[in-house]
Amino acid sequence: EGDPKRRERGTLWGRASSSVVKLMETGAFYSMFAVGPYTMAEWKVLWPEVGHSVRAGVSGPSTVEKAKPSLPDHSIVAVSCDSESEAYFVAGLLNSSPAHVAAAAYIVLHPSPHIMQNIAVPKFKKTDTNHTRLADLSRQCHAAAQQNNEDKIAELESEIDALAANIWGITDAELKAIQKALADM
Repeated sequence: EGDPKRRERGTLWGRASSSVVKLMETGAFYSMFAVGPYTMAEWKVLWPEVGHSVRAGVSGPSTVEKAKPSLPDHSIVAVSCDSESEAYFVAGLLNSSPAHVAAAAYIVLHPSPHIMQNIAVPKFKKTDTNHTRLADLSRQCHAAAQQNNEDKIAELESEIDALAANIWGITDAELKAIQKALADM
């Protein structure tokens, strides 16, 4: 009850992060932090921050009814991308078996943004046929998932794995070992 401004002020001052409170002490109490051009990027790769693996999805103007950028809360990791193809490329690599094994080797329950520091996702090059093909396969896999087409998903994931392995210089034998390790997990 009482003055709404005072109520809002109390809520904002009650934020749990001590680093945010310290920033508020030197600026306006209603300031927003960790916001930049990446926040409003049209295309993003998103995944839950809680889980045993990265399950990346793509969000962008053509994936939602109204073309507003997604603004995920603190429990969703968001990686901004410059284009639709780049977003599907990054999601394809992160959803591949080699990336899943790499992440499983060091995470427990929290595949947070540091994944991008530990899995060598190369910069997307629209002139690289491997990159554009992976983006296309990832786009198709997302569409198959929306239709619950498990057979098509399995077929596309196999192609994505092979292309991701090629991009990362992983041999066929190494990829088979990675896929076996995932199946055993």
